[in-house]
Amino acid sequence: MDIPNKNSEDNLKRLIKDSRLEMPFSDFEDKVMDRIKNEVSNEKVIDRNIRLSWLFFVLGTVFGMLLSVILSPVNTILGISVSKLFLSFYIVSGTLLLLFVEHLWELTFKHRKQRQ
Repeated sequence: MDIPNKNSEDNLKRLIKDSRLEMPFSDFEDKVMDRIKNEVSNEKVIDRNIRLSWLFFVLGTVFGMLLSVILSPVNTILGISVSKLFLSFYIVSGTLLLLFVEHLWELTFKHRKQRQ
């Protein structure tokens, strides 16, 4: 059996000492952990905001429909025929409705895809 000499032991100690990985900064780990916590809290805020966006979109749509039903018995508003006002209102609101639905849909699924 070979007995290691003093020189090989010193070389081994030096190699082990040199192989130690040192952090670039003393607070590096704390910064990384804080960043991870911030990312998790931001995810929760984004989820809540998307749910609120859907809620207020639906409430606004229902309110708009109720308003159009309530105003339908009236014949004129400020001397303008209600049927002419409603036609332009329906065109604008229908276009906006489709654009908002598309945007919220895209935002919701893009966020879900990023989370996974």
